[in-house]
Parts: sequence; C-alpha cells; structure tokens
Amino acid sequence: MRQADSTIKGYLYQFNKSILTILEAENDASIVLEGVIEDIDIHSSLNTTTIQCKYHEDKKYQISSVAIPILEMLCHYCESAYLGNKVFYILYAYYAENVESVDMDAFVEFLGSTKNKDILCKYFHRIYTIHDPVILSIANKPQKSQGEKERLIKYYKDNRSNLTLRVDISEFWRVFSYVKAEQFEVLKNKVIQKLEEITDHETAISMYYPNAFSMVASLSAKTNKRERTLTKNHLITFLTQQKTVLLNKWTLEALNKEQIIKTKKAYLKSAFSSNPDIRAFVFSDDFLDNVDETVIGFIQEYLNKYFKKPKLQKPPIFIFGNNHSSLMQMTLLELYKYQKSVNTGMIGNTFVADSFVNNKNCSPDFVCKMALLENITIDILERCKVNQLYVIGTINESLNSVNYSIEELGVPNINTIKYLVGLSKTLEV
Repeated sequence: MRQADSTIKGYLYQFNKSILTILEAENDASIVLEGVIEDIDIHSSLNTTTIQCKYHEDKKYQISSVAIPILEMLCHYCESAYLGNKVFYILYAYYAENVESVDMDAFVEFLGSTKNKDILCKYFHRIYTIHDPVILSIANKPQKSQGEKERLIKYYKDNRSNLTLRVDISEFWRVFSYVKAEQFEVLKNKVIQKLEEITDHETAISMYYPNAFSMVASLSAKTNKRERTLTKNHLITFLTQQKTVLLNKWTLEALNKEQIIKTKKAYLKSAFSSNPDIRAFVFSDDFLDNVDETVIGFIQEYLNKYFKKPKLQKPPIFIFGNNHSSLMQMTLLELYKYQKSVNTGMIGNTFVADSFVNNKNCSPDFVCKMALLENITIDILERCKVNQLYVIGTINESLNSVNYSIEELGVPNINTIKYLVGLSKTLEV
C-alpha cells in the first residue's frame, strides 16, 4: 500500500510540474504531456527540451536511482545526434537526501560495473558497439525470451572489457542537467503563485489550480500525441472558461477531497432545483465496475425525489456503459417490480432512435429513459431536449454540445453521487 501511495504521489508531482512548465513556457512553445521522449517535452522555435520527473520522499539518492532515467535520455540523445537533432535533457528529481548534481564519472563507473539484468538487456546494445550480429539481433527484439536474456547477459559478462561506447558521454553531459527538485508542497505553492499572476488569490486556489490539475491529468492519459499537446494560452483559456471545479480521480487525490466535493455540490444545487429540466446521466463502465448494483438504488431514489410530480418534472435519462447491459436489464426488472415502466427505445432486439426520442412503443406514463452508451449520440440527446448531462466516470466518446450543459463527475462511489445531486445530506469520503 505504501508503494502504491508513493507511485500516486509521483504522478501528482509530475502533474504539478507539468502545470508549472506550461505556465512558465514561451507563448510560441508547445508542450507535450507524457511526451515521446520523457514526461514533459517542450518544443519552441529555438530548441527542444525534455523533462523527466522523479519524486521519492522516503528514498536516499544513489547513482543507481537515477541511472535508468539518464540511460533513457542517453539513448534518445544517440538517436537524435545521429539524425542531427539537438535536444536538451533535464532530470528533475527529489530524494530524501538529495544532491545538487549528478557526477558524470560516477555514472560512467556505474555503467562499467552494473549487474542489473534489465539495464544490460534493455540499454547496452543502444549505447555500446555489439560486434556479434546474432547477439545484436537478439538485443533489438522488443520481446525477449528468458533464454535470450540469459544469452545477452552472458555475452556482456564475457565481453565487457571489449565493449566500446557508441556515444561521447561528455558531449551528452553538455546538454543534460540534473535539477534538485522541490518538496511536494513547495512545488504546489509555486504553481498557485504562478496562477495568481492571471487571477486573484482565492480563485487561483479554489478554481484555477484544481481545474489545471484536472486538465493536465486528463490530457496525460490520452493515447494520441496531438491530444496531449498544448500551449500556455490553451491552458489559460481553458481555466478562464470554467465556471465550476472539475472532478476526476487525480483532482480528488491531490486536493482536499471533502472541500472540493462540497464546493461542487453548492454549484450543482441550483441545477437540481429546476423542475422542468431534462437531465441525463451517463454511468461509465469504469464507474459501474466499482459500484455495480448500488446504481439501481440510486436510480430508484432519484426517481422518488425528482420524478414524484410528473406534471411538473420531466423523466430523466439513464445511460449505461456498454459492458454493463446485464446491469441495465437488472435495473429494468427492479423498476418493473414496482410497476414503473421505462422507455428503452427497443423494438425487439433493435434500438430505434425515433422510438427513444419520441416515446413511441412505450407506456405513456414511463418514469425514465434508459439505454446503452453505444446507442446514444449527441443528436439523440439534443432531440430528447436534454438540458443537463452528467458523465460519471470516464468515457471515450465525446458528448459535448452547446445545446445542453455537461458536467464530468469523476467520483469513486455512488454515495458521493447521491450527495452531489441532493439525495443525501451527508458526505462519506
């Protein structure tokens, strides 16, 4: 558990560093989060700089601790130099007992003596000349069998004294920097101070910081490099356009979870006080994996509170992740037991959009609409005259529209959702 907490904090630290890097960047620079090279790649009109973050509160600095990230950079340097590209490398690291810089001679000595099997198999053929073509062919395989790894290790053991570097490490050291990083809270405060340059202190803390964190965490998870690329202006524009605090798992990990959720509830209160509004809820697969059948109780409670006056209130829409069709069927049966009919848009085994939108082929006194995400489009939501859309968890599809408001609620459990929408007065965190 301690290792898991340490890993999470490492990600949180990297996100803070990413925000600061973006805010400190030149206006024409583009920043790639989780870049092709390292954690953060900065591309300006003059050069490319890449940053790797390491954060270890309970670990002392040793040359072996930084060897792998330096090797990653050294290998990329070899490839870049071969192509004639110049890149600057920064290892931004915090250790319980830190150092001001990494000694090049200590690193070279480590390369000459290490017995780390992963290092030998993954990096040595990229920085040393390998004269045996069979060994070189094995070394270049992306996946190696145990026998192949053992053969590589034996080759390096037998030929270590004859290996020659393909790269001048002293030349690499001219474009490499080791930066002694700040402690977690110090870095966080630097980010907030930078945000105060574009807004007031209170807004920086309560709104801009969590939303910057949410944005960076979300973009870092994208598979497409273009989606992970942004500029300072992109971030600032995004922050100024947000009207409320965004919620996702990383925001809740990094900040005061209870305070953020209470702030969000206060913001949503007015949205749930409007009777005529049509609300749609998308329950993502990742969320449903954690809450499972408790979503049935949520839907029943929601209907009891927000659809108890059919003449004043509009039937809500509940959308299930595609991997949870059986859970949707269970929900339908549970509502059926209480003589509550649902418009699913299904005719036989086929979803018919017109039936779903215009309430055909269903009981006139249906209490809600229900469907799988694969059957729902922006057009269908707009034709259903949705006013508010709530995405609970993470989905790959974009359902954004100017015709309804959208809230992404990346919360961990059904009790938090109940609190946010006004079904519960107490918050369980």
